[in-house]
Order: sequence, then C-alpha cells, then structure tokens
Amino acid sequence: MPSDPRRVRRRPPWAWRVLVGSVVWFLRRLRGWRIHAQRPAVLPPPDRPYVGVFNHTAAIDGFLLADVLWRGLRHWVQPLVKAEVFDIPVLGWLARGAGAIPVHRSEGEGREHAYRDAIAQLRAGGTVLVAPEGTVTHDGNLLPLRHGAARLALEAGVEVLVVTHFGAQRGFSPVARFPERGAVVTVALDVLTPEPDEDATALTGRIAATMLDRTIELQAAYPDRQLDAPWWPPYSTPASPTAVARENLEHYQESMSQAIAAARERMAQLAADHAVERRVAEARERAQLAAAELAAARERAQLAAAELADRARERAEHLASDALERVEGLSEQARDRATDLQERLPSRGQEAGGLAPEDELPVADVREVGRADD
Repeated sequence: MPSDPRRVRRRPPWAWRVLVGSVVWFLRRLRGWRIHAQRPAVLPPPDRPYVGVFNHTAAIDGFLLADVLWRGLRHWVQPLVKAEVFDIPVLGWLARGAGAIPVHRSEGEGREHAYRDAIAQLRAGGTVLVAPEGTVTHDGNLLPLRHGAARLALEAGVEVLVVTHFGAQRGFSPVARFPERGAVVTVALDVLTPEPDEDATALTGRIAATMLDRTIELQAAYPDRQLDAPWWPPYSTPASPTAVARENLEHYQESMSQAIAAARERMAQLAADHAVERRVAEARERAQLAAAELAAARERAQLAAAELADRARERAEHLASDALERVEGLSEQARDRATDLQERLPSRGQEAGGLAPEDELPVADVREVGRADD
C-alpha cells in the first residue's frame, strides 16, 4: 500500500545509526571485512514499505544487511528480534531506540503482539526485517521457514524484499565464534510480488526457493572459496540445533519441502507465461512497426502520386502553351498570306485579260460601239 510521507522517517533514528554503525565499523575497520551487494534489476523506491527477509547464519548478519539496505537502497529497516535482547544492558536500550520490534518466541500472544506491531509499521510506511527461520542455522543449511513474514506481506499488501547473503557465518556463528580477518560477505537482493491467489504457504515456498537458488549462486561465485573450511556449508562440525530449530524441523520441514516444490512449479509456470507474454508483446511491437512502415509507405506513395500529378499537370500546361503558341504563329502566317493574296489577286486578273488599267474604255464608249454593230 502507498506510504504516507508524513509518517515515514526519512532517516533512521540516532540509536539505529549507533547500533548498526558500531557493528559494521568493528567488522570493516578492525577485522577487514568486505561486503559486496548485488543490486536488483529494478531498485525498490525508498518511500515504499517492504517486508525484508534474510537467511540467518550469524548473530550479526542482521546488522550487516540493515547497513546494506540503508546504504544501497536508502531503506532503513526495523528488525524483529528476540525479546531477550531487550534485557541486555545498553544493547536493549539501543534496540528500543532503534525501533526494533521484540518477539517473545515462547509465548503465542507475544508473537501475535509482535505481528501486530509489524503490521502497524508497514501500514505507516516502514520496512521491517525478519529472519523467517526464527534462529541461526546450526549446520549451514536453510532451516524450514515460518509463515509469519509471508503473512505480514499479504495482510499489509506489500512486496517481499528477499536478502540472501553468504559469508557472514565467518563471525559470531556456531562455527566461528570470533570474526575472522578479511572475510567477504556477498549479498543478493530480490523483490517478490505476492500473486492475487497466493496464500502464506505458497509465498513462503517462493521465498525459500529464491533463497536456496541465490545461495547456490553466491557460493559458486564466492571470491574466497574454502570448501574444507569449518564455515563452508554444510558445516563439518555442526552445532546442536536450538529449541527453535528443532521446532521448525519438526513442524515445518515436510510442509516446507512441499511448498518449495509447489513454488518451483509455479515459478516455472510463471516464467513460461512470462515468456509467452514477452513473445506476444514482441509480436505486437513488430506488428506496430510493420503498420507504421506501411503507413509511411502509403504516405510516400501519396506524396509520389501527388508529385507525379503535379509534374503531369505542368507538362500538359507546357505542351498546351507550346501548341497554342504554334497555332497562333500558324494563324498569323495564314493571315499574312491571305492578305498578300488579296493584294495580289486584282493585278493578276487584269494581266490575264490583256488590259492594262489605263486601256479600259469608258462605259459610254462601250455603249456606242454596241449600237454601231447593230
């Protein structure tokens, strides 16, 4: 849903900056950690709320990812954290100031209270950050995901920002208690839009499938591959699963496998549908281009026809003008000859009668000659 700019903090509170900045400063400056994030194809607008989800491999990965989202996307996130953190001196005080949402994992009402707080933050335009596994992985593999993050996205009407990372397990994790020097953390970002007919189980399956696929890609491209290292999954000496991990394995493992399989099938169908839509769009574009070319050809033909008609009209006018001039010339010549003939005919007639003009007899004399003859 659209966010209200008056209710959204454009910058994180000072406690958030102190808490996140201290952890990131320690890892970057004192331990030489490097974080490489891959931006999504389309950057999420900073004023749009999201449900951010990430794979939980270490106690400090949430801090690193919060810093990545703020620096790269200008999204500052409010994490859902276990309520025990708020009982730690100084840290709990900073967590409250940072806007963290406490989750009482052992109480059903406590979880629902955290859920309502997260919904309120989303509807106010904020972005929340959730670890759907509920706890840190004990063997490096993705634990079955709870459905809470998907429920939040569906109820609040927002998209899911999937943040998959690799390398953060090299510090403050079950297999690396203290951060190694020079560790590299790689991060991939994906935006999932809930489908109109999608429920929490189906959306959770898509989230899990996306995380699994991105994890494989990040591992394959990891710049510091150490397949025999204790932190390379699956861990050679895994830790004992926590109570939350055991609960997840018992309650969600089978359903999660089914959800992932269904999600992959759905994603494949969506990809096929998208390919068909793309081909149809390309065909429409080609048809539009062909229509535009045809219209242009028609316009060129009309222009050519008009130009030919103009040329033919000019040629006809030129020929008519020449013919008229010739006719007028011939008429003038005919008139001149006629005038000349008229002038010459009398003299020729007199020459034919043998009389010159001065030899003609007077009329009276002619009459007298006639009487004498009688």
